[in-house]
Amino acid sequence: MQPLPDVPPIPKPTMADDEKCFPWNLSEVRATSVSVTSLKVPSKARSEYEKGCAASNKQKFEEAEQHVRSAIDKFQNYSAAWVMLGVILEEQHKPQEAGDACSHAVTIDAKYLPAYLCKAEFDVRNQDWNQVLSVAEMALGLNSEGDAYAHYYRAVAYFHLNNLVEAKNSALRAMETDVNHLEPSIYFLLAQIYDREGNNASAITKLHQFLKYH
Repeated sequence: MQPLPDVPPIPKPTMADDEKCFPWNLSEVRATSVSVTSLKVPSKARSEYEKGCAASNKQKFEEAEQHVRSAIDKFQNYSAAWVMLGVILEEQHKPQEAGDACSHAVTIDAKYLPAYLCKAEFDVRNQDWNQVLSVAEMALGLNSEGDAYAHYYRAVAYFHLNNLVEAKNSALRAMETDVNHLEPSIYFLLAQIYDREGNNASAITKLHQFLKYH
């Protein structure tokens, strides 16, 4: 009996790193941040997105916007492209359009973490703390490995709503989750919280950690 030939392994599908151009460091939460529609994105749409990403990295934001809008024209449900559009529009000082783009990303894919981070960031800039809290809670409901950012935004909201207990609890959860210190702002927020509590020693310690990891 002839031996069976070796069967080559089935290649795993490759997924583009659509999140690499976002302002949040999501390199270690790829498995949970990938949009459910990511594998459906046509190659022409993804090509335009990549061009927009490259232009954004060079701070050519008008050119980046054209490419990202072209990507969306080719695939309306491109969640990452809508988030990227929000980031680019913010860079061009178009806050209303930017916020609308982020909100649309949430409606397209309710389980896509960057869409919530995008929305929370613009709500922070608008100082709409109740809305920041609401969006952060929804992000935490995803049970994503990127919860450090969601806990951080939750802490920011509670801090500005003068609930120091919940602010500190959320900030400490963010710090524990962010094991690789990808978001130094957590330490700065904790320094502010301890300062407001009158705990100067802890405030100084967290400020030193912020400067170390920044």
